[in-house]
This record gives sequence, structure tokens and C-alpha cells, in this order.
Amino acid sequence: MKHIIQLIRLPNLVITALTMILMRYCIIYPIFRFYNINFELPTLFFSFIVLSVILIAAAGYMINDYFDVKTDLVNRPSKVIVGTFIKASTVYRVYLVLNIIAFCFSFYVSYKIKVVSLFAIFPLTVGLLWFYSTTYKRQLLVGNILVSLLVGIVPILVVLYEMPLIHSKYLQFPAYKVLLKIVTGWCGTYAGFAFIVTFMRELIKDMEDFEGDMAYGRLTLPIAYGLKTTKIVVCNLAAFTIIGLELSFLLLLEPEKLDLLTFMYFHILLVFPLVAAIILTYIAKEQKQYTMISLIIKFVMVFGILYTVIVRFKMLGKIM
Repeated sequence: MKHIIQLIRLPNLVITALTMILMRYCIIYPIFRFYNINFELPTLFFSFIVLSVILIAAAGYMINDYFDVKTDLVNRPSKVIVGTFIKASTVYRVYLVLNIIAFCFSFYVSYKIKVVSLFAIFPLTVGLLWFYSTTYKRQLLVGNILVSLLVGIVPILVVLYEMPLIHSKYLQFPAYKVLLKIVTGWCGTYAGFAFIVTFMRELIKDMEDFEGDMAYGRLTLPIAYGLKTTKIVVCNLAAFTIIGLELSFLLLLEPEKLDLLTFMYFHILLVFPLVAAIILTYIAKEQKQYTMISLIIKFVMVFGILYTVIVRFKMLGKIM
């Protein structure tokens, strides 16, 4: 069981599921509540979409490790699972089964809400993850950007499945356009946050895996332009994220009233860790240091998502 959990990256799957659940119940729900609108997508259907995303993500991690055995033997030999603890053939069969189940659930929901075209997202994602594992991750920045985009689409996916039924029922609702703008604005902001933070972490992982990637001819940013240049890019991305967080805080600030909870949350759990990541990236020289930076970035991502809980109570507090 331990090796299966490692293979499918269970903590990452939990974060993905949590992101979708929090987008729906902590962002979209209070906005709907303000406009006296109820969810039209049944909870069961929403659960099917979350499950589909989780299964495809788990399958993606599996196929990535399936094709990555040689480089992992150089970068992290103690963590190689495919071919060591679980047969490669077994991993491949489970990969196929997980994707088929995900296709069934996502197609069913897409069909039931009468937007079958949404189903295309899932086979397209599976195809992109396959080519990422076999080709794209060996190309300069292509794999990094692809993974970041796929993570960034997770919050958007909630809107894509939630809004069609709302659209068909409330299109003539006077404030519908405003409602749609607010929902897409919030979820789009989180999608952008997820993209930037994931891209930053991908570059850090490339620095962490420098030796193995070099040995097997992969063209990552550290290999193509050096560790120093990659560090500059990561530090600039972190600084850009900090500026974005500060601007977001100012936008959330009510006139003549300091939101102390948001101020403390943003600075202690998001800004300060990012500053620490910048400092550590600048001085990092060993693989374990890059591993620590990667964990800090994941910490920032998790607590960025968890801020939605505070948003929910703030929004509902105003309504009530």
C-alpha cells in the first residue's frame, strides 16, 4: 500500500480534489447564495467529475513513472517503484483501467447536462499527459508549461460543469452576467495562481533533477541556460506572486477597514514562505535544498487554496 500511495502521489490527489470541492462550496456557493440561486448540477454528478479528474491524475503519475525509471534511478534511486516493487506491466494495465473509468464517469455527466463537448477535455488531458511523459518533458519548457496549464484548469473545470445548467435556467435573470463575471473572476484568479506556483515548482524540480536529466539528454531550463538563470526565473516568479498577493489583499480590503485575518493569513502563510523560497533558491547548491524549496512552494499552494474557507465565511457573513 505504501508503494501504491507513492506511485499515485496521494497527497497531490488530495490537493486536487480539495481544490475542486473548495471552489464549489467556498467560492461558487456563497456567490450563488447572494443572488438566491441554487446549484443545478447534482452533487453526485459533481462527485463523478472530481473522481474523473483524480483518476486521470493518478494514471498520469503512473505513466510518468513508467517511462521515467532510468532517470529516477539516477535522481532518486531509493524512490523507484516501477519495476522494483510493482511490475511495469501491472502499472500499465492499471493506467488503462483508471482512464477508462474516468472516461465513463465524465462522459455520463457531460451527456446528462447536455454538453457532451466538455467530455473532450478528459481524453485530451490523457493524451497530453502521455506525450508529456514520452516527449514533452524532454523539450525546453514545453513539459513545464503543460503541467502548469493542466493544474491551472482544475478550478476552471468546476465552472465549466457548474454553469451550463445555471445558464439554461437563469439566462434571463437580470444579474446573470454579473454573476457569471464574479464566478469566473474568482475561479480564474485561483487558476492563475495555481499555474504560476506550479510552474515555479516545476522549475525547482528541474534543478533538483539536474544530474539525471543531463545524463539522459533532457533539455530542461537548467541544462539549456544554467542553474543561475533558472534561479533568476524562479525568484522573479516568486516576486511576481508576492506582488499579486499584495494587490489581491488591497482589492479585498474594505474602505477604512483593515481585514486583519486576511492580512495575517496572506503574510504568514503565503508571502513569508515565498520570501523564504526566494532566499533558499538563491543560496541552494544541493539536491536536498531544492527538495525543501519544492515543499515550501507546495505549502504555499495548499494554503492559497485553503484561503477559500475564509472567503466563504466572509461572503456568507455579509449575506446573513
